This record gives sequence, structure tokens and C-alpha cells, in this order.
Amino acid sequence: MPGTSGGVEKENVSLFLVGLTGSMGCGKSWVGELLKGLGAWVIDTDRVARRVVAPGSDGLRAVAARFGEAFLEAGKFAGEGAGQPGLDRKKLADWIFSHPQDRADLESMLHTWILDAVRFELLQGLDGFLNSDGVARIAILEVPLLFEAQWDRLCDLNVNVACGEQQWQRLAARQNMSDQVKQQVMARQLSEKEKNRRAHQVIDNSGSREETVAQVAHLWSKCHILARNHRRLLWPENPSAAVTV
Repeated sequence: MPGTSGGVEKENVSLFLVGLTGSMGCGKSWVGELLKGLGAWVIDTDRVARRVVAPGSDGLRAVAARFGEAFLEAGKFAGEGAGQPGLDRKKLADWIFSHPQDRADLESMLHTWILDAVRFELLQGLDGFLNSDGVARIAILEVPLLFEAQWDRLCDLNVNVACGEQQWQRLAARQNMSDQVKQQVMARQLSEKEKNRRAHQVIDNSGSREETVAQVAHLWSKCHILARNHRRLLWPENPSAAVTV
């Protein structure tokens, strides 16, 4: 599991880390886009997860070695690695949901690769994300399983996007995922109530668009105050408690 820490520091310059999560269908990604529009640096760990097993990657070769080439498919991929076999995500997802040990093995592999990739991205991009006064800008780590995978320990501030009873109404409108898979995904996540309890701040996305936008703006202001005043720490090597708001 990740080590416990808060903030990133490179040559005495720190970065304030915000963990952003939310149950499936509650609008976590939209909130991330709103924060990005306000100037935040957003790292979507789902996108990182796809990148570490992209066609031609060491990660994909490791997955094929562990689970077999039957989980590869060809002919659908563009960009770097085009023309090479890629991961058949649906087939692998269907398999691991009914094979708990294989799921645990895959999650362990991905967790290590994603953490390394995120850490590299943070350190490489740090110099470009500073305010003119030297105060760290805010980086958002968008993590579906923030608390379940203990990524919350990496962050200075943890935020949960909640939508209450609207969640299943929104999920029912999704046609790219079967009801069985939706239920299996939800079964692996903490309840919204528990996520709200663990979060430093909750964004209630069950109301109007304008209400959510206002909450995100308030969160952004709070992040700037905390980023200006928080203790500058090494990440992820130097353990420390997260900032409580």
C-alpha cells in the first residue's frame, strides 16, 4: 500500500495534493473537470491505469504473462503501440470478477505501476505548476478507490463527491455496463456514508448544476488557503498525517 504522506517537495518547492473520489455515477470526473477549469492540475488515475497497460508496454506484457494471451485483442488501437495487441478489458473484467485471487493479483500489479507512474508525473511536472509567488499550486489525484486502496494517506486533503439516492438512477442510464458488473463494482467500494465520514470535505452533487459549481469554487478557495499554509513535506517517502479541515 502507499506510504503515508502529504504534499510533494522538489528542491524546497512543494505541491498540495487533493484526493478526489466518489462512488460510480456521482460525478467525480465532472468535479475534476471543474477544478481543472479553475487551474488545478488533475491526474486521473483511471487514465494512468490504461496507459500502464497500453499496447507495447511492459505492463501489458506482464499481464499477458500472468493471465495469458487470451486476454489480448488486436486491431483496435491507435497512437503509440498501434498495430500491436492490446488488452481486452471487458474479457479480463468479466474473468476477474468471478476469480477473486486473479483480481487480487491484477490489482496488486496495477497498484504498483500506477503509483510509480503518478509519482513520476508529479515530480516531472512540478516545476510548471507553481504560482509566481512561489506558493504551490494544487494537484488533484482523481482516484475511484481512494480510501479502499489507502491513497488517501498520500494526500493533504480528501474530497468525496456524493449524490445520494440519485446514484442508481444515473447508473441505470449507462448502457456500456451490465447491471451485474455495476453491482459487482459497487460491492467493492465503501458506502457513500463511510466515504463521507472519511473525507475532509464532501461535494453534494445531488442538487442543481449551479449548486455543485458553487461548492467546487468554495473547495478551490479552501485549497489555496491550505496550500499557502501547509507544512512542506517529502512525498511519498516522508510519512506524515494528512491535514484535517
